[in-house]
Amino acid sequence: LEPRCDVLVVGAGLTGLCTAVLLARAGRVPLVLEAKRAGSGTTGHSSAKVSLLQGSMLQRLRRHAGAETVAAYVEANRLGQHWLLGVLDARGVSYERRPAITYAVTAAGARAVATERAASLEAGLEVTPVPADALPFAVENGIALADQAQIDPLAGVEALTRELLDAGGRLVEGVRVNGVSMTAPWTVTTTAGEVIAEHVVLATQVPILDRTLHVARLTANRSYVLAYAADGKAVPTAMALSLDDPARSARTAHGLDGGVLLVGGNGHPVGRGSAAEHVRELDAWARETFEVGAPQWSWSAQDYRLTTQVPSIGPIPGTKGGLLVATGCDKWGMANAAAAGHILTGDITGNPPSFVPALRSGLPGVADVVDSAITIAGIGMSWVGARAALAVGGGRVGGGKVAGGNPQTPAHGKGHVEGGPVHPVGVATVDGKTCRVSAVCPHLGGILAWERRRDVVGLPFARFAIRGRWPSCRGSGDQRPDRPRRLPR
Repeated sequence: LEPRCDVLVVGAGLTGLCTAVLLARAGRVPLVLEAKRAGSGTTGHSSAKVSLLQGSMLQRLRRHAGAETVAAYVEANRLGQHWLLGVLDARGVSYERRPAITYAVTAAGARAVATERAASLEAGLEVTPVPADALPFAVENGIALADQAQIDPLAGVEALTRELLDAGGRLVEGVRVNGVSMTAPWTVTTTAGEVIAEHVVLATQVPILDRTLHVARLTANRSYVLAYAADGKAVPTAMALSLDDPARSARTAHGLDGGVLLVGGNGHPVGRGSAAEHVRELDAWARETFEVGAPQWSWSAQDYRLTTQVPSIGPIPGTKGGLLVATGCDKWGMANAAAAGHILTGDITGNPPSFVPALRSGLPGVADVVDSAITIAGIGMSWVGARAALAVGGGRVGGGKVAGGNPQTPAHGKGHVEGGPVHPVGVATVDGKTCRVSAVCPHLGGILAWERRRDVVGLPFARFAIRGRWPSCRGSGDQRPDRPRRLPR
């Protein structure tokens, strides 16, 4: 790595890449560092609906922050949507224009749809009633917004990467950022050495630095996506999302062997409940509703919601604009990512978009403070409960049958935490190999638990693969990085 750079962007998901492209177009020379591969996190696992109709988002914003903030949020997302699709058009990347539908099949969901309709109309979105034949099942209530888009997220990542390199920016993969100095000039410690930057953008979905205090205001939620062969099936051509509990979503995509139906939903707080049960319920609903066969693929992803409901995009207080962050998109990161890129670029260049003051005007209220307290209390209880269970449970929690009579070797597909409350160890057997790793999260010291469906151990705030690599974690930790790979210009 070069010892100095203009702007260092941490994370090569959609937010980091959009920000870097816009900075490069503005005459800066951004360096993007990605611990794994570009788009390998939530971006690559997204169902990728580039839509201004976003479930119950606008009514929640309206309730927490007011009409002015809702209008600014819609304006920001409209800008982000237009810009992102413009990049895809310029790069010759295909995508589909589709109506977005928000619907409900329950009375409670129908009331939520009506509230979202009012908030949408107030913010200038031309939503209309859902046509009777838009979905292959009856609904209690529904609204539609025409001319939205569904994309292939990794095709978008590739287009943005080429755009960045052509504009003079740099992207280095396989390099993890482990820390940033407390004062300017910002010395960034990485697995490939130190870099000094004039500005640092944390585009890591959730900030890797505890000094941002986002840990007290963010909740992590995980959802699932199942992919089915769709040819010859009565599947919706729109992008559909329900406001029922549990929520369900559906969109089409192109597979290697024809059309694919992507069914998503069954979201829940990370680390709570059975992932396998959530997937079984979602699969049963998809088979009954669309008469599809067995899923061809399945995956999951998580995103974060702030107690204020408004995404946090901009400088970290006390850093004089040197450290910036973008987080809290709450599963609507496609248009929001490009919007964040415009906002962060404006902050760095001194020319922010006109809607920024209104978007940042909402301060946390009493309800938001209470939500933060509940979040922290829940995390604290999970720590205490896990350590207590190890102390009174004979030094072992979770798992099931053991292999070969050895009490410390789980059977295939099983895992548990053992070793007592002071130095707990996670043990699991997958694909014929038994792994032993520390069961302590490197971020804030929580005790992990085994999650069979995804072959990971997890918490309400972090998840790790069985060999110690993590799909999602707030800290930087001690993960062994992939081999560094610098993409040529």
